[in-house]
Amino acid sequence: MASRSITFVLPSDFRTIERMVDEAEQFFSALVADEETAYNLVLLTSEAVTNGVEHGNAFEEDKKVTITFECDEQAATISVTDEGSGFAPDGVADPMSSDRMMADRGRGLFLMEQIADEVRFEEHGRRVVLVVKLA
Repeated sequence: MASRSITFVLPSDFRTIERMVDEAEQFFSALVADEETAYNLVLLTSEAVTNGVEHGNAFEEDKKVTITFECDEQAATISVTDEGSGFAPDGVADPMSSDRMMADRGRGLFLMEQIADEVRFEEHGRRVVLVVKLA
């Protein structure tokens, strides 16, 4: 398979989250043979885009979120960049701590780290890059 990629630049609203879930499903299901892996890539997209739209850009529609999907024989990569002020990943509360176990939010980063083979935060936390190995 030749390397394929697609990039979207969209406003920070709920429609963007819904659209990117659909786009991820179309893109990755066409290129990734394993259904569970394709599903995980859609889930990673949902979490990363939601974080960029909600936490990074605070749903400010004039702020854009840039999403790139890449796929080749070796790996699938999702990159999400927001225009927010960034964050320090080590400052996020551990969702597995006893005082956070019953919280209904705050598991997105944990989930990304459990599913992706590689999670990188760049641009002071304004960009997350998620890599899932395919080979």
